This record gives sequence, C-alpha cells and structure tokens, in this order.
Amino acid sequence: MAGFDSSQVATLLRQIGAYNDLLASAYVFGSIASDEQDANTINLLHKSGLIRPDDSPGEYRVTTDLKRMLNRLMRKQTSYRQLTDMGKVIEAIEEVVKDYQLATIAKEQEDAEYYLDQLDDLLYETKDSLNNNLENMHFAIVSQFGFVSSLSNKIRQNERYLSHAQKLLNELQKIDPHDCYQWLDWLCPNEFARKISSFVYWYNQILPKLRLIIDNMRISLFRLRRDEKQASQLRNMARFLRKHPEFDLDEKLYELPDLPEQLKYSPAMPLRSYVDTKQTDIEQDLLVLVQSLRKQAVVTPIKARTTSEVSFKPIERIAAKEDFFEEQTELLFERVIINNCAVSALSFYQEFQNIWLAKSQVITPKEWIELVFSCYCKLTSAQQKALNIKMKGAAVTGTTDNYSYSDVVIELRGELRA
Repeated sequence: MAGFDSSQVATLLRQIGAYNDLLASAYVFGSIASDEQDANTINLLHKSGLIRPDDSPGEYRVTTDLKRMLNRLMRKQTSYRQLTDMGKVIEAIEEVVKDYQLATIAKEQEDAEYYLDQLDDLLYETKDSLNNNLENMHFAIVSQFGFVSSLSNKIRQNERYLSHAQKLLNELQKIDPHDCYQWLDWLCPNEFARKISSFVYWYNQILPKLRLIIDNMRISLFRLRRDEKQASQLRNMARFLRKHPEFDLDEKLYELPDLPEQLKYSPAMPLRSYVDTKQTDIEQDLLVLVQSLRKQAVVTPIKARTTSEVSFKPIERIAAKEDFFEEQTELLFERVIINNCAVSALSFYQEFQNIWLAKSQVITPKEWIELVFSCYCKLTSAQQKALNIKMKGAAVTGTTDNYSYSDVVIELRGELRA
C-alpha cells in the first residue's frame, strides 16, 4: 500500500545497520567530516536521504526525518514545539472518511481497503503525535527541566512549555469530538465504526491530561521563580558580607582583652536573621539604622510618637431571656406527646388566654398560630418525623393553590401512637 516493495525498504534498513557508527557520530556530534576513505560511503548515504550537506564544506549532518525519529526514540525535548493543527487534521480525516464511504457504497473493495488503511495511519499518527507531545512535557516537569542547568533557563523553558500547552489546549477545545459521530450516520462496517469510536474516546481522555499538565507547569514555574528569588537574595547577602568584613565575628572573641568583663559572663544573645518589627521599643533605633544604611545626605527628622491613654469598661454580662410564648409552644408539644392526643393551637390559645393576660402577656390568635407553625418548622428532622401537623383553612377566592389557614393541629404520627 505504501508504493514501495519490501526489497527497497530492506536495502534502506541494511544501510542504516551497516553504517550505524557513522550515523551515530553525525547525530551525537552534530556533523561529520568527509575524507577520502569515507567519500563513497557518505555519497551512498547522501543519495539514500540519510544525511545532508552542512553549511561548512565537506561536512554532513543527519537529515531532518532521521533526526526526528532518533529524537523521539531518545526522548529529546524538541517535539513539544510542534503544535498540532487539529482543525486541519479533522478536515483530512473527514476527506478520507468520505472517500471510504463512497468506495464502500460503490462496492469497490480494494479502494475501500486502501482508504481504511489510510484512515488508520492518520488516526494513529494524530494520537501518537499528541501523546508523545504530552509525554515530553510531563517528562520535562518531572525532571525539573534537567536538560538545562541554570534557574533562569529553567524558568524560560517552563514559560515556553506553559505557553505551548495553553495554545494546544485552546486549539483542542475548539473541536467538538461528538461531531465525529456524524461520520457513522450510514450503514458503515463495524471495523470503521470501532476506529472512529476509539478516536473519540481517546480525544475525550486527552483534554484532562493536558489540563493536569498545565496545572503542574504553573506550580513548577512558581517554585522555580521562588528558588530564583531566594538564590538572588543569597548572592546579594554574600556580596554584602564580602564588602563588609566587620560583620564577621571572631571565633576567639571571648579572649580579647578589650572585651568588658560584664559581657564575658553575660548569657548568650539570641541571634536572628530578621528584625522583629512588632517590638515598638526598637522602632526608633531601627529607623535610625535604616536611614543610615540609605546614606542620605540629609536625614529627615524622626517625629516622636504621640501616645494617649485608652480607657475601657468591662463587658457587661447579660443573661439570655427566653421568649414567653415560645415556652408556651413547647408546653403545647409536650401535651401532645404526654397525653398522646391531637392538640389544636386555637383551642390551646382559648384555654390559656386568661392566664396569659394575668401575666400581662398579649398575643393575637393569628400571631399565635403563625408562631406554632414556625416553631414546628424549627424542630429537628427526628422530631418532625415523630409529630404531624395539619392545617385547617379555606382556599382564597380567585386563586388556585393559595389558602387562608385558621388553625393548626399537632398530633403524634400513627405508628408512634400505636
């Protein structure tokens, strides 16, 4: 199907195997120089399309196709730059699908097999290219971009990888893989349907992997930038200490005769690599030190801090008071549970109204019914399962599902009552 016979392919493979050392040197060292002994061999490899002339006369390099194959096999970080144009790939697949459909409908078996093989190669190359692309990006993240050594180059490579991955994700999201099922909208063979279905399934799996790689790249870029900042701070501190040797403490400081006697017996001073700015007693000295380090010609006078006294009263503790009528609703629920009977909110109100008035507690019947209903709604799920509420009322004229309730009845559920 490829247009060549097996003998031509075998001859090319024998040439690669026979001159493996020469091709390996050209790949590893970048180029090889021709001499009189290798002239015939180099001419043969040049005619076979395995090497090509270099810019310098008498030197040869490995051709792009062979180098690309070796790069993929040796996991060189070059193929991540190849941005696959999925729009053109989908168009190419669609053209092959139409050719296969027409050949199958016309019962041209040999042409249909050719188009099916062509479709299989195209789908495999697409999946292999994207999978290899993602593998190389994942390998670069895991190895912390080990193919470069300095932090600045690692950050630059991470930014390039991240930009490429984001462009690739934006391009892949423009394609709706479910549109590919339209290619199966005819009496197609099962083998063709399996190829298209597996391609759609793979396409849906590749997007989450790419998003995960982008997240890991962002985390890696943040860590590399943090490491670079820390390394820069350490270099600046080392440079400062080299310029100011007076900050180096003598190891035999305690033996110096000029050291005061009081310091020889004083406890060790706690050393820190930072200044605690929260301590207000060192604020003035710290400002003077900062001004002197800046080497200003005219030191701005430091304003004295104005202080003032703040008086406060202790927080008054107030005991929480329960609402009177909420306690009455609890008594209503207790009567239902203890007496195992249904209790009407309105009848309960009429029974205890005089007692409430004697205690100067006033509430209208409508507000009392609404309070009982709201207290029932505030019960826990287990309590609501034990109690049942029935609403008594009439439909509002002019509406369908609106009711004006005049009373609520609380009772135990049937299974608990039994």
